[in-house]
Amino acid sequence: MAQGQGPVAVVAGVGPGIGARFVETFAQEGYRVVALARNANALAQIRTGLGKTAERCVFWPADITDPAQVQQTFARVRKELGPVNLLVCNAGGGAKRGSFLDITADDFMNNLKGGVYGPFLCAKEAIPDMLANGGGSVAYIGATSSVKGYGKSSAFATGKFALRALAQCNAREFGAKGVHVFHVVIDGGIDDVPLGEGREVKPGMLDSRSIARVVAQAVAQPRDTWVHEFDIRPSVEQF
Repeated sequence: MAQGQGPVAVVAGVGPGIGARFVETFAQEGYRVVALARNANALAQIRTGLGKTAERCVFWPADITDPAQVQQTFARVRKELGPVNLLVCNAGGGAKRGSFLDITADDFMNNLKGGVYGPFLCAKEAIPDMLANGGGSVAYIGATSSVKGYGKSSAFATGKFALRALAQCNAREFGAKGVHVFHVVIDGGIDDVPLGEGREVKPGMLDSRSIARVVAQAVAQPRDTWVHEFDIRPSVEQF
């Protein structure tokens, strides 16, 4: 891909589920997409699964919790593609549900790093590009645990609560300057239909394809009707 062929989107935290669908959807929307993940093999599989859509994408291994790697990666984005217009923060810390008594200090810190420190580092690089180029969008992808602390989600929920706070702070600081920052609460189980498959999702579950499309709709909102936070859930989900 060369400069000047559409806006630039960075998706930080690309796995085979929602992350891959964000890459797919924004490439279809005309963005040149930078897909970031730690696992190079997983990125290669996603590239293959996207088929021709992958021609609008680059797939770069990066640990977004490492400040030096984040700086180098975004410098490469600017050099090879141009300034960032859209940042989607979909990374997590890999925390599992479990008793607070069983959580290790490493579990806790790893989740904070993946869940909010990595997005913080990415936004520090992307938002100045947006401010210098007439605006842009930052989508922080949260979960039910962003707004509700369950008894056995101490490691996960703390990172998600912090991400929501980061989104609120960014939105209030940069909204009037043309940067649309919003937070998405994904409330429900997700059926990740693999790339290349066209089956229906399982009853009562969220479709990762639809999640990506709804987020793309939020990115496309005009400045006079920006949403800051919304919940996504299947119709049968209790809340």
